[in-house]
Amino acid sequence: MIRRRVLGWVFVLMGGAMALLWPLRPVGVAWVYENVGGVWLNRALLAPDRSDTERTALAERAGRAFQMALAWDPLADSAWYNLGTLYNVWGDWPSAERAWSRAATLNPDDPNERFAYAQVLARQGREEQAVPEWRAAGAAPYFVHQGLTLAARGEYEQAVETYRKALAIAPDYAAAYYYMGRALNDLGRREEALAALTAAAALEPPESPRRYLLQAEVYGAREEWPAALAALNRAITLSPQNPTPYYRMGWVLAYGMGDPAAAVDYLQWSLRLDPDYIPPALALARLYGDQGACDRAAEPLVALLTPDTDPALAGQAHIILGRCLLVAGADEADGLAHLERAVALNPASPSCYLTLAWGYLQLGRYHDAVGMYRRVLELDPQNRPARQALEELGWSEP
Repeated sequence: MIRRRVLGWVFVLMGGAMALLWPLRPVGVAWVYENVGGVWLNRALLAPDRSDTERTALAERAGRAFQMALAWDPLADSAWYNLGTLYNVWGDWPSAERAWSRAATLNPDDPNERFAYAQVLARQGREEQAVPEWRAAGAAPYFVHQGLTLAARGEYEQAVETYRKALAIAPDYAAAYYYMGRALNDLGRREEALAALTAAAALEPPESPRRYLLQAEVYGAREEWPAALAALNRAITLSPQNPTPYYRMGWVLAYGMGDPAAAVDYLQWSLRLDPDYIPPALALARLYGDQGACDRAAEPLVALLTPDTDPALAGQAHIILGRCLLVAGADEADGLAHLERAVALNPASPSCYLTLAWGYLQLGRYHDAVGMYRRVLELDPQNRPARQALEELGWSEP
């Protein structure tokens, strides 16, 4: 009798649970279809060694699964998002826009869905509509990172446009102004670059040393050296353990104010704060090299002459030492060996070949110098210093 009562209560509870859960049945079925579609989508996009035909078939199965999920639950934003991903892969931008728009509307707090919707709007030439969606997705850092990647490849025009997108999203984004200024400078658009750097400095807080470092950079570019020194002094006051303002102070004193003795003190101080900081090491070595003190020039460069050093940096170190030794006339063979080593480390660098050509001219090896200038023109046909040097040496290039 007791067992029958227990079983009765079990069936009652099960019936009650089914009655309560029955309204949720569409959500559960949609969830199953959505997960099955996600598996097929991942196999279509990520699985290696599949033919295009197999990938298309898997993608179509994924699409049907997402459509079934939405038939059961039209409010499943993740199913809309995945369906938009499929349309995007197929290049069907209007369908991708509709799917991602629905996903973003259903879940406006999801940055991925807002970003995807913005991207497909921009792809169709509707960037003004995309900006609010990018802003909602917090996409400004994404575009700054993308711009840095483009700039690293030398694609400065594209980088500038990418930074402009970041600023359309976040008009007070100091980093976007800063990196845009760098890219504009690389394009030779000096005044635009200085305007961007000025804007970056103005957006930094008054207590930020970076504000005054940026100001000093702008003043230096305009050759307003006293103002640059004042800004750097302020940066040092705010951040006395930061080696950067000391290095920049040394550079301004050496090359702006013509005071290498004072510059040496600041560069040495910068290296005391950070012995691995490369810019002051190179600047200090150049100053000693300009003075013909080759042994002293070699001291800050020791760490850059090891086999594991970046070739570009090692090349700079070899050039500093090679030029110093040739000018001083102390060890011409060793000086030339340094310049040849710089070229060996950087075989695609026109500047290294130009310096080696200069070294050959110092030793009267004109034929070898001509060979280096011609190599520069192979790498950079419009290189003006190489063409001018060849003309002066009596050689003509087409």
